Amino acid sequence: MHPALQAERARAAALVAPDADALAALLHPELRYVHATGIRHDRDGYLRTLQTGLRFLEVTLTPEQILDLAEGAALSGRLFMRLQRDGEVIEARSWVSALWLRGAEGWRLRLFQSTREAA
Repeated sequence: MHPALQAERARAAALVAPDADALAALLHPELRYVHATGIRHDRDGYLRTLQTGLRFLEVTLTPEQILDLAEGAALSGRLFMRLQRDGEVIEARSWVSALWLRGAEGWRLRLFQSTREAA
């Protein structure tokens, strides 16, 4: 398995756990995360999503392409999430592109862009 995909799977597991420390270790300090809803977060804002009462029940990224880059990798594929908000279970499907950078700290998510899947 590609190391960037391993890092993505670790991110998903940290969201479901929820484990803010494990998630923080996977996020680049200059992270830009754009949700399918159009909401954009920096690293701190994204970490706060674990404190809002939103509960991640399942997060699965199925890659269609992994592009190796000099300093990391770009993943693109389909994202499925099952969430619970205010007692209601929500399923979300989107197409995503993610840029993972490899550094001294390991693989860290630098950019994530999600677009809701057409109905």
